[in-house]
Amino acid sequence: MAAVLRKGYVETADGQVHYWTAGRGPALVCLHQASQDSSEYRALIGPLAAACTLVAFDLPGHGQSFDPPRAYDIPDYVRVLGQAMDALALSRCAVLGHHSGAVLALELAAREPQRIAKAVFSGLSWRSPENTQELIAARARRHLPVTLDGEFLVRMWQTYAGLGGEGTPLEAVLEPYLVNQMMRLRPYDAHHAVLAWDKTPALAAVRCPVLLVQGERDVFVTGQGRLMAALPQARHVVIPGAGAFTFRDRPGETARILQEFLAAEGPGMA
Repeated sequence: MAAVLRKGYVETADGQVHYWTAGRGPALVCLHQASQDSSEYRALIGPLAAACTLVAFDLPGHGQSFDPPRAYDIPDYVRVLGQAMDALALSRCAVLGHHSGAVLALELAAREPQRIAKAVFSGLSWRSPENTQELIAARARRHLPVTLDGEFLVRMWQTYAGLGGEGTPLEAVLEPYLVNQMMRLRPYDAHHAVLAWDKTPALAAVRCPVLLVQGERDVFVTGQGRLMAALPQARHVVIPGAGAFTFRDRPGETARILQEFLAAEGPGMA
C-alpha cells in the first residue's frame, strides 16, 4: 500500500509552520535548502516510508509557512523549528538537512543534543572567508531584475538545467526551478543568514552519530576534508552521478544509504 502523505500546520511564537508527514516508525525530520520547500523530500516517501516517519517542514519564509517578521539569523530558524517539533512531540529523532538545510540541521544537533539522536548533513560545506565573499558576490550577480522580455526566467532556467545529476530528466528540475522563482515574492533570502553564520562552534559541539553525504556532481559542495576533521564521528558518502538536487536525482540510492545509517547501532530514536 502506498504511504499516505498528510499535511498540517503548527503554531509557533512567530507564526504558523507548514509541514507534511508520511510513513511509520522512528521520526526523520527533513529540512530543505534555502529558496526551496519541503517538496525537496517527496521522492523519499516511497523508498523510506516503511522504515521511518518522514516529517518535512517548510522553513519560515518558504513554501506555505509564515514570513518572518524580520530577517532571521540561524538561531532564529532553529528556535522556530524547535517550537514546531515540540508541537508535534518530536522528542527523540533523527534530522536530515540539504545544503542550507544541513546548516540548520547542524545547529539543531549542536543546540539540542537531547532531541537529536542522529544527523545527516547533505551537501554541507566548509568555506573560507574569502570563498564565502565570492559566493555572496556571485549570488548578487545572479539575482536579475524582473523584465518584460523574461530574460531573468531564461537565465535562471539555464542555471537550474545544469544542476541535475547524470541522466536526470529536465522534468525533475522543473519543480525546484519553479519553487525558486516563487521565492521572489518572499521578503527575505535565507542564504544571507546561512552565509553569515560561523558553523565552527556547532561542529565542535555535535556529539551524535553523523552522516555526511553529497552528490558527486553537486557543484556547491566544498571543504569535506575540513568537515571530516571537525566531525571525527562522521561517515562520508559520495553518491555517484548525483547533482545538487540529490534526493530528486537518486531517491532510491539515497534512501538506501539513509536507512542503513538510521538502522545502525547507536542512540535510539522515538
